[in-house]
Amino acid sequence: MKTKRKKYNYFSNLKYMLSKHWGFDKSYVILQIGLTPLEAAMSVVAAFLPKIVLDCVENKTDFSQLLLKVGLMSVALIALGYLQGVLYNKSWQGRMLARDIMLHRLICNKVMSMDYNNYTYNETRVLREKAWEAIHGWDGSVARFVELNATVASSFFGFSAFTAIIVDCNPWFIPILVLCYGISMAGWMIFQKWKDKMKDKVAEIFLRLHYVTYRSKDFSNAKDVRIYNMSDFLMKKIDKHLDEANGWNILRNNGHYINCMLEDFFKFGVSLGAYIYLIYLKLNSDMTLGDFSLYFGAITGFGQWLSRLVDSISEIISGAHNVDDFRNFLDIEDKMNLGKGEKLPTGKELPCEIELKNLTFLYDEAEKPSVNNISLKINKGEKIAVVGVNGAGKSTLVKLICGLYSASEGQVLINGIDSRLFNRDEYYELFSTLFQDCSLLPATVAKNIALCEEKKIDYEKLRECMSLAGILEKVESLPEKENTLLVREVHEGAVSFSGGELQRLLLARALYKNSPIIILDEPTAALDPIAENDMYLKYSELTKDKTAIYISHRLSSTRFCDRIILLDDGRIIESGTHEELLSLGGKYAEMFETQSKYYREEAVI
Repeated sequence: MKTKRKKYNYFSNLKYMLSKHWGFDKSYVILQIGLTPLEAAMSVVAAFLPKIVLDCVENKTDFSQLLLKVGLMSVALIALGYLQGVLYNKSWQGRMLARDIMLHRLICNKVMSMDYNNYTYNETRVLREKAWEAIHGWDGSVARFVELNATVASSFFGFSAFTAIIVDCNPWFIPILVLCYGISMAGWMIFQKWKDKMKDKVAEIFLRLHYVTYRSKDFSNAKDVRIYNMSDFLMKKIDKHLDEANGWNILRNNGHYINCMLEDFFKFGVSLGAYIYLIYLKLNSDMTLGDFSLYFGAITGFGQWLSRLVDSISEIISGAHNVDDFRNFLDIEDKMNLGKGEKLPTGKELPCEIELKNLTFLYDEAEKPSVNNISLKINKGEKIAVVGVNGAGKSTLVKLICGLYSASEGQVLINGIDSRLFNRDEYYELFSTLFQDCSLLPATVAKNIALCEEKKIDYEKLRECMSLAGILEKVESLPEKENTLLVREVHEGAVSFSGGELQRLLLARALYKNSPIIILDEPTAALDPIAENDMYLKYSELTKDKTAIYISHRLSSTRFCDRIILLDDGRIIESGTHEELLSLGGKYAEMFETQSKYYREEAVI
């Protein structure tokens, strides 16, 4: 997959984030508007308070008048400060909620809803890591982007107010101050460009680190880690990736501190020069103490507001790049049909006929196709087995049929209709699939079978499916029956199933969905040959009115199928019933004899 990375302009990003925040929590946007003028107003009031006091003292104003003026301004400052604190606290809560709920939900929803084909690419995972880093990274400015724009507006108000005060003293202060802080801002922009250049490399570093740390903590790997003494190996991998991540953090932090030192240097130099000039004016002019205090505070305030303006603009530039990363992941284009599609087969149109026409699939950057120009018709209600050595293309083929992969060339037809013409999510309803790596949810037995909310579960249908799958007796023996929790890693007191019991539970799941096409991709690989054969015979009995595709590397388990397809190097090399293929004396017969010999030797032992 070669995705063209988009660069959105500033106004597009602002509009995008405003719309997301407004849809999630309107009060957050309103709070930013309310906060914008408050801090600037407080700063101006605080700057004028000493001037008023000193002017009153210098002019020998009546004490009661002085007290009244100071009291009113103090009350105004306290009120503004209290209001700002309340609004800021609510704004902070809103930002955290937006980050932890809205932004997380957008990423998780994209991960679960994008074309499966897209999600298999490493480039997609790098984009996902960059989007995640844009939320949780060092500056996390996707969640703060709207807030940063409010900070820029507030800083501009404060900067403008103190500019007006300083101009009254000496307008030449302004270009000197702007030049000095402009140099500082240029440093921040160079630093930001360097960070952007490093983003892909950094995302790959953290992707590897997160993968290794996840695997080291995964309960399903705990036995292997101990038996094979893998802890040292994994820790060396973790240390290696931690060193890489730490090296990046050191470089980034050094760049940040250098820019901070540069900014502080200019800030100190400008302030020192301005203070010397004010002292000179006071000693050589009729400047009042009040004016001296006001200008003195204004220069400090001007520097603070300009510094804040520069910092917030720099953060917005960084934030805009982070929003780009966030949007680039969410905007990964799906190729499959998500709009209105052809009507799914129903009633007399079932069971379905499946036809593959010149079907080819090439994995991204692979040198040769995994499925190579396959043409095959599966009749209504027919049960076929797809067999072959590892890497022959069996799993890729069934993923093409059930719509997880998009064909590089050719078509998959369902009752004569191109599968691409169906709505993608509706098309999935045609299939009940069992894969070798099926997983359980940390939920009840009932929810794991029905895969829906409890209020939507049809318990009569649930019990019937468990009975047909041969798991009802086991479930009835559990403490809470079908309401018993699974996955011990999440729930204390949850139960675990044996391999055979797990397969029966997953069979009940497939039966509950009751789709017209059944696809079983080596779900019983972990079982012994006899248990696998029994399980497949059970599948065959329960799916007699459906079109079914079975994949197994054990040829003895698929003899009951109407037809067996032997794949090799992505092509169909033999096709027929079990007896026909044995009499042909080809590759299938050779593989069957080899496996039979192995099982006969095992039986003798």
